[in-house]
Amino acid sequence: MIKLLQRSICLLLFSMLSLEAAADDWWKFWVADSNTQQVRVAEPFIDFRSGPAQGFPVIHTSEKGEWLTLLKRKTDWMKVSDAKGRLGWVSIDDLLLTEDATGDTVSITEPRFDDFRTRRWESGLQMGEFDSTAVNSGYLGYWMTANLSAELSVSQILGNSSEIQMLSAALVHQPFPQWRFSPFFRIGGGQIKIKPKATLLSVDNSINSMAHAGIGMRCYVSDRFFVRLEVNDYKVFTNEESNEEATEWKLGLSVFF
Repeated sequence: MIKLLQRSICLLLFSMLSLEAAADDWWKFWVADSNTQQVRVAEPFIDFRSGPAQGFPVIHTSEKGEWLTLLKRKTDWMKVSDAKGRLGWVSIDDLLLTEDATGDTVSITEPRFDDFRTRRWESGLQMGEFDSTAVNSGYLGYWMTANLSAELSVSQILGNSSEIQMLSAALVHQPFPQWRFSPFFRIGGGQIKIKPKATLLSVDNSINSMAHAGIGMRCYVSDRFFVRLEVNDYKVFTNEESNEEATEWKLGLSVFF
């Protein structure tokens, strides 16, 4: 079961990344014939970097007077091309020193393209283990602030002796939303329904309240998709003398919209 789960996750990751690469190729084709925005270098030069961060190496320099075409924004960086078709990433701070076709200084107040930090809604599918049993879940989240979101999730756990369904709500705190590898913390509660499988004995379904807390990591693979890994500790409040505890880990893909 675990090997099958791992293969499914790998296949899902490969499929989504392939779709993202295809979408990027389509975008390059589309902007070639559309009315894209162009800016002119007003400073002595502007550096092109190989990726959207200061740590990527400089691969080209455009000099004063050259025209650049704006293609795609990621956080504080813009992907551009020059008249010869060379591609690179330029910081927004540098673009604010360029000029538009009228000779005025360029003003960029909102992302021209999708930016994961401007999104409010997200959803995703995840797979993993709940107390050594395979779990599948889906969730929907809404970002109330840049650091705090509310989530509603449903999960199904298929054990040898019972089927478990969970409905939970949680608050998620992301202290560093601007990081591409961004940790988060979550706390919440909900209900868990345990449905025993057919046996010689007649056992009723049970519905109990539960609470959970967890930590996780988000890795942004594009301005729309990200990989999410999380580990949660659950406490199930039963009618027995002692409550039950379980640990869960999940890995999956999520999308902003």
